[in-house]
Amino acid sequence: MKKPIIDLKKLIYNKRFLITLSVIISVVVWFVAMVERNPIREQTFSDVSVSVSVENTSAQSLGLGIVSDVSSYKFTVKISGPNYIVSTIKNTDFILSASVDEVNAPGTYSLDVTGSRNSYVSGYNFVSIEPSTIDVTFDYFDTKTYKITPKIVGVSASEGLVAETPIVSNKDQETITIKGPREILNKIYSVGALTELSKNTVLSSSQTYDSDIVLYDENGDILYRYESGGSIFDSEDKKIESTPLTLSFTSIKITQPISKKATFDVNINFTNIPSGIDISGILSPSVDHRQATVLGSPEVVEKMQSIELSAIDFKDISASSTGEFEVTPSLPEGIKLVDNIEYFKVKLDLSNLAEKTFNITDIKYNGLSSGLSAKSSTVKNVKICGPKSVIEKLKSSDIYAEIDLSDKTAGEHTSEVSIKSYSYSDIWQVGSYSSSVTISNK
Repeated sequence: MKKPIIDLKKLIYNKRFLITLSVIISVVVWFVAMVERNPIREQTFSDVSVSVSVENTSAQSLGLGIVSDVSSYKFTVKISGPNYIVSTIKNTDFILSASVDEVNAPGTYSLDVTGSRNSYVSGYNFVSIEPSTIDVTFDYFDTKTYKITPKIVGVSASEGLVAETPIVSNKDQETITIKGPREILNKIYSVGALTELSKNTVLSSSQTYDSDIVLYDENGDILYRYESGGSIFDSEDKKIESTPLTLSFTSIKITQPISKKATFDVNINFTNIPSGIDISGILSPSVDHRQATVLGSPEVVEKMQSIELSAIDFKDISASSTGEFEVTPSLPEGIKLVDNIEYFKVKLDLSNLAEKTFNITDIKYNGLSSGLSAKSSTVKNVKICGPKSVIEKLKSSDIYAEIDLSDKTAGEHTSEVSIKSYSYSDIWQVGSYSSSVTISNK
């Protein structure tokens, strides 16, 4: 079989062949021209940042972190390659990094800086990176919590009012958590919230201010100050970009409370008072502080007329007791005592009292639903107290027990008992009593 003979004459007059040949020749010519016009050249980039990270490394496993401000280091990078490639490259097409694989303990390490491509652009090489190393300090990173002490400078209260100690406005921010290098955390002795007013400000009501967060050493000197506006200053009051510390929050408000101080009479109160008792006449109550001074919101203090003590329950008053009670004041919200009084001592004169003990069988039921009947056991050892003249002639027939059975259904119940008298209104029960009650359907 004969091989086909290529007819060059026919190819020359073949349009498709001529078009294909023209394209091939054009590409070759273009490539030759580009090579001649784009010789190998170098390109230099300045102010290039480096990336240093401990993420997913043994250093991170050991609890180490970077103390140095790596972002402040800048490098000069020189690359080389064909002109047509190099001329298109931007500093975002490559990255500089330093490996922390050899870091296994706190200290300062000199790490080699290397370059790598960060885009699809290739065909160039890194000639040099200056400087070729970066000194990075590593330390153990710890977390500590500090109580925030608020302070406002340049404020006073109007006449007749008191500027109290400033407070943190948000109770959730009374403490702050700081994470950072152990060496720095060990220097932080206290944390404050500081507001400095430009001139003396006289206040007639409480005010809230944005505040700086300030880290102090044990001598009270500032380590770092985080301004409410977002700026950070170092110990020399120089503005810096960042610190190696991470704060749980960097924005805080503090309040300057403006209060009013006033002195009031102290009133003794009672509960479960027998309707016929003359408290002053028979008990002669007295208190160790007849007056006391309070401090608080001016609007609330101005409405106060006295300091009311928490009530003494008559059920706790017995002829055989000491007659002394420690009670606390019932103050409006936001009002406090300034006399360092933990409690008030109330003294009752019990010399005119007497008491007797009874077993009570006369029992009355209140609130028992129709169609039900009730039966209960004797209420034993009920102590009754009152004036001597009344107790001397008091008989068991003069008193009865009352049980509230409202909303109670058939069955066994244990209910509280109230002791009352048919004849006297100036006696009372000492203590609380209960009785077992059986409720049945009629």
